[in-house]
Amino acid sequence: MLSSANGHRHVRKRIVVAARERDWRSCKQVADIVGKALPKNLPFPIAFHICHGILTCLWFVKNINNREAGKMKICGTYLRSASATLFFVFGLISTLAHADVRISGSDTEENLITTAIAQYQRGSKSDIKAEFRGTSVGLKDLCKGAADIVPASNKIQADQAKACADKKISYLELPIAYDAVAVIVNKSNNWANDLTMAELKSIFHPESFSKITRWNQVRIAYNDAPLKIVSPDTKSGTTMFFTERVNAMRGFLRGDSTIFSDHDKIIDAVSEDINAIGFVSLGALVEHKGNVRPMPVNFGKGAVIPDASSVLSGAYEPLTRLLYVYIAQSALAKPEVTAFASYLFENGDRYARFSGFVPLAASSYISSARRIKAGQ
Repeated sequence: MLSSANGHRHVRKRIVVAARERDWRSCKQVADIVGKALPKNLPFPIAFHICHGILTCLWFVKNINNREAGKMKICGTYLRSASATLFFVFGLISTLAHADVRISGSDTEENLITTAIAQYQRGSKSDIKAEFRGTSVGLKDLCKGAADIVPASNKIQADQAKACADKKISYLELPIAYDAVAVIVNKSNNWANDLTMAELKSIFHPESFSKITRWNQVRIAYNDAPLKIVSPDTKSGTTMFFTERVNAMRGFLRGDSTIFSDHDKIIDAVSEDINAIGFVSLGALVEHKGNVRPMPVNFGKGAVIPDASSVLSGAYEPLTRLLYVYIAQSALAKPEVTAFASYLFENGDRYARFSGFVPLAASSYISSARRIKAGQ
């Protein structure tokens, strides 16, 4: 990624080298203009290839003769589209970088956060931009000052907290809802009635790769059918939580797992394969049921289905978790951040419920809203 003046100079040099062999005398001037305009976080391949294409086309336009008018027409089309793309990318990145409220984090909480944003912006002109690329990505953004608010599907880890401390970035850690990780199978799977934690480990543990490959190896009474494993990627807080609770190996997946970054895609994949098994957030399952059913899990006192009742009673506790929102303390100096964050927690109960999660006690939301307004 381009992140410094040195990066900009490197781009200018590459553009000049690319154009020099075409002997276009004005290339340095244009390269300087483009290089100075580059946003700091514009990916180098985008900048270089678009600029290279523009310079190439300008050379063709200059040196083309009448017999190659067709090429000129093609080149003109490319030049227009490349230029449009360049300005679009500049504009997009600039907007993200200068948003009033910058949100980055868990896709588990995407529906909750985007619903709150949509409702809030009906009465506010704040520019709020949100990306949902995973808890680990969001916490990295928090610790490098690139995010104001981070939805997180697991608690910040020691190494992540140290990264923030090293950059002298303080933050508020606020729980926003209860969630459960639901193990899912295809609705047409009529042989798997429940699974124990030990059986879940036999399915999902990395050491089971190439060893446990059929359902009847999990439990002899189950069908002699291939076992197809579907999982969120390792950027997901859901993966971190589930693998730690089930495998005691945080973040490690079987080598033959089919990986998706989106919970909805996991549900779709299991919906399409009778032999598949996966795990997703309870919120995702409520929102996007598909052709799947939650697998009851036996924690030692009988099989339990993940739902609001089993979460609140503690019956599903081994696979129940808190969802969090982290807020950079320095960002609370911006009125837009304080106003939106306060709104989010003042309405936390209804947004949690709407998104398929289990709300916290009302006193928790009140306490969080007070901390936000106090900035601590």
